[in-house]
Amino acid sequence: MALRNVIKELEELEAKEKVLTIYLNTDRAECQNGSWKIKLKNGLKRLEEYISLSGNEYELRKYKKSRKTVEKMMNDSVTDLQKSVIIFASNQDKLFSVHFLQVPVKTEFFWEDKPHIDQLKQLQRTYETSGVVIANEDELLLMHSELGELETINQFYFEAYTDDWRMFEGMSASERQATGANHRDHFQDRLVANQQRWMRSLLPTIEQAAALNNWQHVHIIGQANYLNLLEMELDLPIKSILRKTVPDSDQKDMIYKEIKAI
Repeated sequence: MALRNVIKELEELEAKEKVLTIYLNTDRAECQNGSWKIKLKNGLKRLEEYISLSGNEYELRKYKKSRKTVEKMMNDSVTDLQKSVIIFASNQDKLFSVHFLQVPVKTEFFWEDKPHIDQLKQLQRTYETSGVVIANEDELLLMHSELGELETINQFYFEAYTDDWRMFEGMSASERQATGANHRDHFQDRLVANQQRWMRSLLPTIEQAAALNNWQHVHIIGQANYLNLLEMELDLPIKSILRKTVPDSDQKDMIYKEIKAI
């Protein structure tokens, strides 16, 4: 889920119990030898000491349960760590929202009546949102990039036997390749001749997604026969263009590294 939607949901959350909010800097350049583990342990310990002083045993039990969940998640997610992680957790409200980000944060811990989202809002104001347009031979992916997170928001594939694009509805890339193989040789000439028209028909969809998601610019990744058209006719600021086939939209780490390296 894009962080803009996370912020909206957290703002609207009517928490019945207190919420544990954690902003933890995990940047390897600043956290030598896993020093983030010490910061996490100390921050959680200080909150527990503060709650203990209040004498509220019920609240202390709730906090300890949330703390245990957070500590287990962090131990299980060491390989997923990037530059920071933001966590919102509440047992009563079944809230457990975790975000591994490619941007640094100021390490902070909160146990309050509502999620503490001030720093998250500031991050959103500081870093631009952008789109990633991936144009493979028979597939178009639109992805939303925000604070290092990538979310697929639209996915279309080309049906060779109808000469048209269709919204993706769950068929895997390998299944589409298998079902389309029998048609491809027969329709190859027409496919090559019309591929510019197919992509051009989707330009309004890309531009609409950009407006809806407040993209400041787009990154384009795809095959050469689509890149020129997108560069010339897409009415959006283009920050980078990369000639590359992306076989799987789930390879978000690879996609993010590619656009970051350009």
